[in-house]
Amino acid sequence: MDFENSWNVVSKDFAIFRNKKSILYTLTILPFAVGIGFTVILSLIHNASPSPYSTYIPAFNGFLFWFIILAAIIPTAVASYSVMGEKVEKTLEPLLATPLSDGEIILGKILSSFIPCIVATYLGAVIFMIGIDIITSQQLGYILYPNWTAAVFLLLATPLACLFGTEFNTLISVRVSDVRTAQSYGGAVYFPLLIVFILGEAGYITLDIKTILIFSVILVVVDIIIFYINKSLFQREEIITRFS
Repeated sequence: MDFENSWNVVSKDFAIFRNKKSILYTLTILPFAVGIGFTVILSLIHNASPSPYSTYIPAFNGFLFWFIILAAIIPTAVASYSVMGEKVEKTLEPLLATPLSDGEIILGKILSSFIPCIVATYLGAVIFMIGIDIITSQQLGYILYPNWTAAVFLLLATPLACLFGTEFNTLISVRVSDVRTAQSYGGAVYFPLLIVFILGEAGYITLDIKTILIFSVILVVVDIIIFYINKSLFQREEIITRFS
């Protein structure tokens, strides 16, 4: 597998994404709104029940988990164009006719969605952490973020969740025939992550470093499996026939 060939696919997809306002809005407005919104919500909760901010630290971790969820959701709007966008731009058939291997094409499609989505998620997370530090540092007497918990949440589980969302949505994009259907089915990535969050909020599990490490190991296995499913189901002749 030649990474340079995959990167050529990435560059081609980036050119398509730049012309899609819905994708640009998702990558910019959504992370900004989430980062600011979570900070405001936590501030309002504290104002309504003015306990020491130290008692809210577990809640902060719960909100950090939402960035793991966000990293899996954003690719729904981006990866759905990994094949559909090529079809609209009339570049799908020439791409599939190239000597690039199926693995190189799939890797390129995954990276072209993963890179902007993980950057956008980190943007929202940085805004959130800065906001939390601003409203809590005076009372806590120290800067809460960054810390080891945030590092595990954001540097380990978040990119793995983003890869999960990207691979799953790329798989859907290859198998369906329009963007809206791809986005509808692709939104299913939200549910397993939401279940983990609900279990944490209900007290059945604790959203701490140990839990996130276990969760990350599971995501690694799932990501590897979905990549090979993508590769095995990517039939370029069938795709050309279906979209011709």
